[in-house]
Formats: sequence, C-alpha cells, structure tokens
Amino acid sequence: MMNIIKKPSPNFITGRKKYKPEAIVIHIMEGTLAGTDSWFGNTQSKVSAHYGVGRSGEVHQFVDENNIAWHAGRVTNPTWSLIKKVGSGLYINPNYYTVGIEHEGTVDTDWTVEMYESTATLIAEIAQRWNIPIDRNHVIGHHEIYAVKACPGQRVDFGKLISLATAKSLPQVQQPVIPKRILKPVNTTTKIPLNVRLAANTKQPPIKVIPAGTYILYSGLNEQGESIQGNSTWFQTTEGYWLWSGGVN
Repeated sequence: MMNIIKKPSPNFITGRKKYKPEAIVIHIMEGTLAGTDSWFGNTQSKVSAHYGVGRSGEVHQFVDENNIAWHAGRVTNPTWSLIKKVGSGLYINPNYYTVGIEHEGTVDTDWTVEMYESTATLIAEIAQRWNIPIDRNHVIGHHEIYAVKACPGQRVDFGKLISLATAKSLPQVQQPVIPKRILKPVNTTTKIPLNVRLAANTKQPPIKVIPAGTYILYSGLNEQGESIQGNSTWFQTTEGYWLWSGGVN
C-alpha cells in the first residue's frame, strides 16, 4: 500500500447512493497541492476530489472512496463513451460512480516522473478495490465529461499512465533462485547432524540426516535461502539436494 496523507474535506455526500466507482477521472489543479488542500477544506468552495497528487509524488486523500466527492458533477458535451444517460441531454451525476484524482500544476505543466509513478500506483489500487478495468474508457480526463474545461490538459500522457498502472496491477511473480554453480565441487565435513532437503528452507521435510563428521561434496550454493541464526546460505550437493551451510565446517 502506498503512503497517503489524509486531508479531509467537508465537501462530500456520504455513501454512493445505489452506485459504485466505475471509472477514474484525472484532473489538473491549476495550482499547488497546498493551495488545493486549503480550497477543498473550505465549505465555501463546494468542490473536492478523492485524491490529490503533488509534483513530488506526494498523495493526499480528501474524500473516502466510499463517498461522493464533488469533482465532476457538471456535464457539457461529454465525449466519454460510458457516461450514464437518463434521456436526451440528461445524465446521472458522474460524481456518483467515479473517483477523482487532482494533480498539481497547470494544463501547460509537464508531469514529473514522480507524478506518473504515484498516480499509476493509485489507479492500480483503486481499480483493484472496485474491479475497474485499467483502460482508456475507465481512466478519463475531466474534459471528457465537461468539455468547457481543458482539464487536465494535453501534458498528461494517458497511454503511459495506463501502461504503468496496468503493470503495477499485475501479480508480482517471484523469480526462482538459481543456485550459483561452483566450477570444482568442494569437499567439506558436517560438524553437526544435518538435515538434507529438497529446497533451501526448513519447510521442506528432510529426506535424510547426515551424521556429524561426514564428508560431503557440494557444487552450488544459494545465498537467499531461509535464514537460520543469521546465516541464509545453503549448499547444494552434487545430487541436487540442499543443506544449511551453518552445519558444515
């Protein structure tokens, strides 16, 4: 989970009525993160968003995702294909079913690497919580709802943002540890009775026990095995089995 600083705004509606978040709306602050903190904290502003991302990558949360923030309620000449219509020129308030993310800067400000990284992580986490697809139909610009504004401008690369968020949403597969090979097998002696296992950890039941004082050959090692008494190096025998290096001379 990313580090998020709470900056509660009073400008929201409790709950989501009968809706749930189905898309993420990208905004530009036309100002600073500190200024937005203050503006969203003022009841007179009558505006808010769920999150704000600073140029340093710092993330502030103004409204809980379970509640309706006031960030995209006006609809004019929308181009968003998934906007909910109730009739000719009539729409369900997009605030009910979107999450809004504001960004420090202006429509003419290039995004920093830190902004892309934080926003992509935030999108990935929101999408996972609400089962939102990460694509251009579900990560949109404010102008696609309210064409009167250029928000968030042309400086944000939506393709890059979506690619980063998609990569962050994929399960991280742990790569197998490939043992380092030793050119010439090493002859050593066990100093205690030592368990021999199929992997470099004690979760694997021992297949046999080698008595203390036994000569063995090992041809590889794994320095990322289970740490025992501060020692995480395990030796691999010429047969392909594993034993803890702390038990040999």
